[in-house]
Amino acid sequence: MMQDNNIYGLFGIKPKIAVQFGFGLLFLILMIDVFSPDDYRLVLLYLFPAAIIALNAKSIKVVIVALVLTTLFENYFLLREDYFSLYQVKIEVLNFLIRFLATLLIMWLARSLRRSQLRVNLLANTDSLTGLWNRRWARIVIEQAIAKLDESREVFSVALIDVNDFKKINDIRGHLVGDQVLTKIAHTLMAFSSENAMFFRLGGDEFLIVALKVNKKSMHQMCGDIVKTVNQTMSDSGYPVTLSIGMATYSEAPRTVSEILHQVDLEMYRHKTELRASQ
Repeated sequence: MMQDNNIYGLFGIKPKIAVQFGFGLLFLILMIDVFSPDDYRLVLLYLFPAAIIALNAKSIKVVIVALVLTTLFENYFLLREDYFSLYQVKIEVLNFLIRFLATLLIMWLARSLRRSQLRVNLLANTDSLTGLWNRRWARIVIEQAIAKLDESREVFSVALIDVNDFKKINDIRGHLVGDQVLTKIAHTLMAFSSENAMFFRLGGDEFLIVALKVNKKSMHQMCGDIVKTVNQTMSDSGYPVTLSIGMATYSEAPRTVSEILHQVDLEMYRHKTELRASQ
């Protein structure tokens, strides 16, 4: 179980921007090649933008397009008038194949590096028990949300979730059952994930929601639905636990991530206190 991450690219650069840069560089090298004397060939330079595209493109179709364009650009001079002498055909076909295989190899290596880096990022930023994002990634996402709020006034909401009576589960039924409870809650939370709503496990029995471009009213509705759904799921599964949620919505940038976490923590304990008082 893993959430998709659409905020950051592989090495801190947005993939879309990196791919656009790669294609732009590919056409720039072609233009330089076109206006260069026939004695100068820029064949090797095409490998750099091809590698950039292969390293950052999410879709294999984009990689194939880049491979085709790179191959065509590397060999465009063969189409120049009078360049193709008959006795050169076999040599140029061989050269064409060598250039194509070299490009294919470089792009394959770039894709392999991408897969390896994504695996490393996955291990570094996810909770091993539940598969949700971890505390480290939560802080990064909130920092990004604060930056966007400063730049474009994009509102965002944050909610802290605490599992009521979870300690009793661990004490009476054991930590293995406790882990099952946390995993089941995580799976239930994931049903509410979307492009703008991301879920995290901060540690222990605490979870976090970061909802980008979600206002107070929509966040309140989502939190209410989450509490209702998770509480019912836990009851149906025979686990005597419920959720308490504290939320906050930001239309002006807070000073720090810690300030946000402290605020939603206070709201969560207020909700927990009200729940105990009503029982």
